[in-house]
Amino acid sequence: MMKILPSNEIREIEAKANQSGISYLRLMENAGSACAKAIRKKFDKTTRRNVTIVCGKGKNGGDGYVIARKLAENEYNVNVVLTSREPSVGDAGEMLSRIRGTDIGIYLYDDDIELCEELIVGADITVDAVFGTGFKGAADEKNARIFKAISKSLGYTVSIDIPSGIEADSGYVKGAAVKAQMTIAVMALKNSLVTFPAAEFAGNVIVVPIGIPEEIFSEYTGAYTLSPDEIRSKFPHRKENANKGDFGKGLIIAGSYDMPGAAVIASAAAVNSGAGLIKLAFPDKAYPAVTSSCPEKILLPLMTNNNGKISSQNIKKIEDELGKCDAVLIGCGMGCDHDTAAIAETVLKSSAVPVIIDADGINALKDNINVIKSCLSPVVITPHPGEAARILDCTVGEIEKDRKAACKAIFEKTGAVVVLKGSRTIVTANGIDFYVNLTGNPGMATAGSGDMLSGIILSFICQKIKPFSAAVCGVFVHGMAGDIVKSKYSMMGTTPTRMTEELPKILRSLER
Repeated sequence: MMKILPSNEIREIEAKANQSGISYLRLMENAGSACAKAIRKKFDKTTRRNVTIVCGKGKNGGDGYVIARKLAENEYNVNVVLTSREPSVGDAGEMLSRIRGTDIGIYLYDDDIELCEELIVGADITVDAVFGTGFKGAADEKNARIFKAISKSLGYTVSIDIPSGIEADSGYVKGAAVKAQMTIAVMALKNSLVTFPAAEFAGNVIVVPIGIPEEIFSEYTGAYTLSPDEIRSKFPHRKENANKGDFGKGLIIAGSYDMPGAAVIASAAAVNSGAGLIKLAFPDKAYPAVTSSCPEKILLPLMTNNNGKISSQNIKKIEDELGKCDAVLIGCGMGCDHDTAAIAETVLKSSAVPVIIDADGINALKDNINVIKSCLSPVVITPHPGEAARILDCTVGEIEKDRKAACKAIFEKTGAVVVLKGSRTIVTANGIDFYVNLTGNPGMATAGSGDMLSGIILSFICQKIKPFSAAVCGVFVHGMAGDIVKSKYSMMGTTPTRMTEELPKILRSLER
């Protein structure tokens, strides 16, 4: 698990470590040493040996001085460019003094701008240690010029903690910022490293520990991301003598005359994610389109209303089906009318099994969203930013401004497991702990992608994975499928059908 911590909690953790006997100077030494080790791991076996480290006047600069010393001790040719004459932090000043009188070149940017920029741009490796988590607002003219020089380096650019010019907590980029190829996050991820637009500046992100005692670090929760191994641990082992009943029966209530594809995509995703049996309830007028693919699903055609949607006259039949399944998905491509709302409300009030609500299931309940809290079984709700804005009666811009806050607000309103889709999908089951997904790419922003995700989550719940874990695993696997299709084809060529075809291979890598 990699934690994502706000800057105020980072400061609290450092203060507690200091109180426990680990001095701030030791923490700086540990941070710089860990960053240098990460750089060496990447470049020791290459011919890249000329390094320029650009150091600001604060603690980030202090980390940079330690990196300079550690790399120089291991046969790297190191130059340091100071953006200010003297460090503003005592510990940073101490670390600067430790490299004076060595073979490390030390240059003050203001003394010879042209030379310093040549050192920055011409290095094999340029390290950005100008600003850390304390940066706010926009860079001044001098720093903007320095950031530009770092970003256009002919070598490989590494930022320490976060790219300089970016606010750690908001993820905003209000002016010039360093565009790194790799960011080494100290202690934990910062929100800006997983939030757009700032995340675009970070490149490949790794996290290095700095010796914080676990009893201190474990006090802080909040947001986190998971590795493939941690995702794998959530999947149950399949016994040799298992039968299809062991892997669950899923009911999907989806589709309409003009959107039958949503039902097909959700069904195919559920089937290809390992569910034992999938039954699709759909409007009978969509029969030809619904039967065109995925022969593994069982069909339950329902009476269609005058709008081409599932009629509420089918409620009794749907209630009967709820007693025969292990989980139910409702909403994909159903269209939004009175009948859809009546069916969704009935499912929530009647279901004794987990319910996943997607797309038009969410839209239909907009004016009665509190009904979700009346469901006696767990509910997973999967809004995209537009649907989230309708739930919270706000703008999409307000949702995107603080996605974690929006996710928490939807949880408080519904009591459901919330999957707030989008770039860096967020999942919460309590409004306190937030899983942030790092798989996926912009090619997945295409019709049917959300239907596929809902089908995957349904399938995982059917296989006895708890709803929150099923949602977390679902968004991870969904994103992996998108990444594979992007690699094989392109972002523009990414479709739910191609992503669904990759699911069995992905799940093979996650099987226990």
